[in-house]
Amino acid sequence: MQYYISKTTVQIKDGKLDGYEEVLTRPDKLKPTREMLRRMRAIGIENIHLCEHPKNSRRLGKLSRASTARRKEVKMTNADVAEIVEQFEKDQENSEKSE
Repeated sequence: MQYYISKTTVQIKDGKLDGYEEVLTRPDKLKPTREMLRRMRAIGIENIHLCEHPKNSRRLGKLSRASTARRKEVKMTNADVAEIVEQFEKDQENSEKSE
């Protein structure tokens, strides 16, 4: 049987409860996974737990894809850049007037 370590995060976002789980290690045998769990707890990582990974499970893949999607950087559009430039120009005008 294979095991992996995952971390559960729960937070309040925009007044709503939001939670997710992310995988921290790859599946491995029980003894090395327990040792890694012990080390992670020793350095202060909270809310981690040991998960069993059966051969036909798709849960690990779903969690990995979800964490990748959360970490993906949001691309800026031309409208975003134009808004930033406009705000910068307004700030420059205001600072010139106050001098």
